[in-house]
Amino acid sequence: MSTFLQFAGGGGGATIKAIQRGVISIAVSGTSATATITAVDMAKTELRFLGGSGYDASGTIAAVPRVVLTNTTTVTATLQNANAAAILNVSWELTEYN
Repeated sequence: MSTFLQFAGGGGGATIKAIQRGVISIAVSGTSATATITAVDMAKTELRFLGGSGYDASGTIAAVPRVVLTNTTTVTATLQNANAAAILNVSWELTEYN
C-alpha cells in the first residue's frame, strides 16, 4: 500500500497533480471491464477501491470486485466470485502526485 509520505519523500513536499474518479459497470455474465483515464505516471499514482454494488434478484451479494491500474491509461475492475444474474458497479478513485 502506498502512502503520501512515499510520494512526498518524507518532507511533505509533494502535491496532488490530479484526481480521477469513476464507476465501472461489469455486465451480466461478465468478469471484468475497464475505464479509460487520462494518462498518469504509475510510479506516482495511488488507486483506491471505493466500493461496489451488485446483487442478484434474491438480494444476495453477487460478486467480490477488485480494481487495478492496468497501465497508464486504464483502470480494470475484475470479479473474484461472479454471479451471472447481476450487473456490478465498481467505484474507484485515483490520485496522481507531482
